[in-house]
Amino acid sequence: MKAVHILGIVFVGIALAFVVSLYGNPTRYVSFPEAKQLATENPDREYHVVARLDISKEMVYNPKKDPNYFAFYAIDSLDNPSMVVYRNAKPQDIERTEKVVLIGNYKVDHFVATSILSKCPSKYNEELSKENLGR
Repeated sequence: MKAVHILGIVFVGIALAFVVSLYGNPTRYVSFPEAKQLATENPDREYHVVARLDISKEMVYNPKKDPNYFAFYAIDSLDNPSMVVYRNAKPQDIERTEKVVLIGNYKVDHFVATSILSKCPSKYNEELSKENLGR
């Protein structure tokens, strides 16, 4: 075989391995009940839940006692409530966020978030209002 043929086979193999690796761990957005059900099948897999904070219930964060424990209630996009435990510092301005994406998995009676992605709409609304004033 010529070197060009060998390089072509190697390139196809690398491309195939890349496609298979993408297929093996797709991001999955679920509701809290679905995350709970899926946790029984695969307890180590993480899922994404789009939710909003339930401000009618108390948030638990005491940095003097345990700076890596933050617990709160959230309501997913299908209006299912759940307690969420985040074993890290409380994200800044989380009370002001409109929606959050919780990445983690469900344990017995609560969702354990390993990461919280938040979007604060006030930042974007300020920029939009400044643009509109300038027109």
